[in-house]
Amino acid sequence: MRRLGILLLLFALLEVSTASAKEWRWASPHSKHKVTYSYTSLTALKQTYLKERRRYLSWAKRYNQRRLREWKHWTKLYIPACTWYGESGRGPQFALIRYIMPNSQGSGAYGKYQMMPRTYHSDAKYHDWSPLDQEIAGHREYWRNGTSPWANC
Repeated sequence: MRRLGILLLLFALLEVSTASAKEWRWASPHSKHKVTYSYTSLTALKQTYLKERRRYLSWAKRYNQRRLREWKHWTKLYIPACTWYGESGRGPQFALIRYIMPNSQGSGAYGKYQMMPRTYHSDAKYHDWSPLDQEIAGHREYWRNGTSPWANC
């Protein structure tokens, strides 16, 4: 019983450390790899858990590195300030609040570039409304149509 309590405490402590590494600019990684545990020994169960946790953390690290490279690529490309500054309020260009801003007139537009869902999904890569995906969709729309989709440009 004591071993089980220690093992549960270990699992709880390990889960807290992975949750604090969440990145706000893109969606959390979701591994399609499923692990089933069917061991009778606590030692074997612990070893398998730690091995799978190391595997997941290295995968999540690579995922976050790829998304960071993608974020740097898209955010360094030029897009006029009029496409986002008046649309999603005032303040820093890459503030989190910009990416969750609904349209004040109730048109259904959303996010930093105030895109309608249909337009967003035609330009988005991941379709999850994350800040990274909004940057991709906003830049693609600007390259395709210039500033004409935005009323204040």
